[in-house]
Amino acid sequence: RSQRIGVFLLFGLFFCFYYLRGGDMRKDGDSKVSVVDGCDSAKAGNEGARFAAAMPWDDLCEAIVAAYKAGQDIVVLQRFEELQAMPELDILLETQRPGGTTTATPTSTKMNGNIHEEIAAAATDASHPINADALERVEFCWGRALLAAKRLAGDDDEHIFTIVEAFEQRFERSSEYLRVLAITADSALEVLRLHQLMEGSFSTNAVSAALHKFPFLTASETRELLEFLQANDVALTKDLLEQLERQFVMRMKTEDAEDVFQEMCSAGVEPMSTRPYNLIFMKPLPFRHMSPVEYYLDMLDRGITPENSTFRILSKQTQNDGLVNQHFSLLAWKNSAASRRRDEDERGGTQLFFAMSLEELAKSKPDATLEEALHVFCRMDVEGTPLTNGSPVISALLTHFCRQGHPEDVERVLHLSQERGCRPTSVTVQRLLRSNNPDRFNQAEMVLQKVAEAGEVIQVECVDLLRHFVVGNMRNKAVRVFRAFVIQGHQHPNESIPFAIASMAMKLGPFDWALGVMAILLATTDKPLGRGLQSRIRYTAHDARSREVLAVLEKCDWRHERLLSATELQEPEINNKNHSGNGGAAGATWTDPKKNQRVERSVTWLGALHVALTEMGVEPAVMEAYKNALLQAIERAKEHRGSTETS
Repeated sequence: RSQRIGVFLLFGLFFCFYYLRGGDMRKDGDSKVSVVDGCDSAKAGNEGARFAAAMPWDDLCEAIVAAYKAGQDIVVLQRFEELQAMPELDILLETQRPGGTTTATPTSTKMNGNIHEEIAAAATDASHPINADALERVEFCWGRALLAAKRLAGDDDEHIFTIVEAFEQRFERSSEYLRVLAITADSALEVLRLHQLMEGSFSTNAVSAALHKFPFLTASETRELLEFLQANDVALTKDLLEQLERQFVMRMKTEDAEDVFQEMCSAGVEPMSTRPYNLIFMKPLPFRHMSPVEYYLDMLDRGITPENSTFRILSKQTQNDGLVNQHFSLLAWKNSAASRRRDEDERGGTQLFFAMSLEELAKSKPDATLEEALHVFCRMDVEGTPLTNGSPVISALLTHFCRQGHPEDVERVLHLSQERGCRPTSVTVQRLLRSNNPDRFNQAEMVLQKVAEAGEVIQVECVDLLRHFVVGNMRNKAVRVFRAFVIQGHQHPNESIPFAIASMAMKLGPFDWALGVMAILLATTDKPLGRGLQSRIRYTAHDARSREVLAVLEKCDWRHERLLSATELQEPEINNKNHSGNGGAAGATWTDPKKNQRVERSVTWLGALHVALTEMGVEPAVMEAYKNALLQAIERAKEHRGSTETS
């Protein structure tokens, strides 16, 4: 008892001495104005300052927090007395009164009249957040002093309550935060129960105070606390979740980081930052619960944006892991200070990393759905890696997660990719055709249409793709494959349709279709028609009409100019134009087919071309371009034959 009395007297002497000392300091007018930096914010305990305005008590607040962290309780109380004695704190009182604002003119002090007036004006502005944040910060420091006094005074609750009353009287508001800190109990849960018993209810401020009072909780204690909060309908704010996370992060520094992380998740505490993950990544390999990549993907799935420190740690941790190391090394370099000015299109990591994650998902979970796999887009968004044209991510989604016989899955993947400014390329088609997916041909056909419509030159061998549909008697899909090359020929006149593709398309028949495909070739290339194309035409000639046309082709000896200028295959109007002497390649244009008075059942180059293009469903502009090209080719052939015969 005598020891307790001695401590109490010593404690009182310190209060009296520093109160007088604080009064002397006020007379000197030496208070400093500084900018808040990295000390704890008020009740939430955030390590970053929540506002950047300079306040005259910032230095004292920083000193109080630093001394409390260092366990220097006497120093905490000394600085607290100086804080209490500051008249500038009255600024915070003004907006606590009814109405939220004051019309009183701010009063300058000896401290620094101009600065004080600016702070007071800002504090009394209802639209300015400075007052609430500043008061919360002061309340937090008041709480550090209360806890320091509680450690020194032991069971002297009477003195502790005077600290609470001093705050409430000074700022004319009740402080649930300080009242909870003043409660004597053995656990955070017991503190909240006692407070609830006395007050009837509690808020997140009380929970924050309980966690500050008991900063180290076991997983079972945390679980019980969360159940208690849920039972009382207390919402877990972001600040509270970060506070709970911080408790486990402190343990991770001295215990096995993976084990503590598992405890944290099992207790119901969601990771809120990169801190717990970074501590796991710094562990020596091998990991026991998940691989570094799995932890990283878990972090992205929770919407936690990686920091550059995360990339640097993982770059070192995965230095023997090929593509994975390339991904993190690239991110670490691109996010460094020297590289942040790079073009926006060059940001992010590698596409292969996320494609590999999809491959692993398909192997480890064969029944994974497309919905699960599409989370890869969210992961890329969180990391900051944009989807690129022809990304292997698209190929992986199509190959492994689109259900066979469900074209809507393919459409969904392509639509979501398009929303991100990305489209498939010839490489995508090639990857699909090389895969073992039983639906690869159907998927490749759908993607090929997108490639052609985007105006890209098709740079993939598609003969096997077309043969699959021709042999399988899937005419619509076969026609669509050939259509992609027809569209490419319109967009890129220098890219002629491969003869192998045209020959396979002719096999579809009937004769008018095959002749139309030949007309497209004659209009777009000067290359001689090979025996393969000739045999395809012969293969489709089954009736007398088609055999008559075949005889004309044979008579022309399958030569390019003779075929085009064959009188039997011309439109009647062209014959008339030719007889009148008005021919010429420059003036050859397509006219409306409705105006052509063709002989019944006659076969012409333009008619066959029209049949083929109509079945392909090309745009009117494509139709007109090919017909004009054919007309010009016919005129050139006639002119050349005429000049040859004359000579």
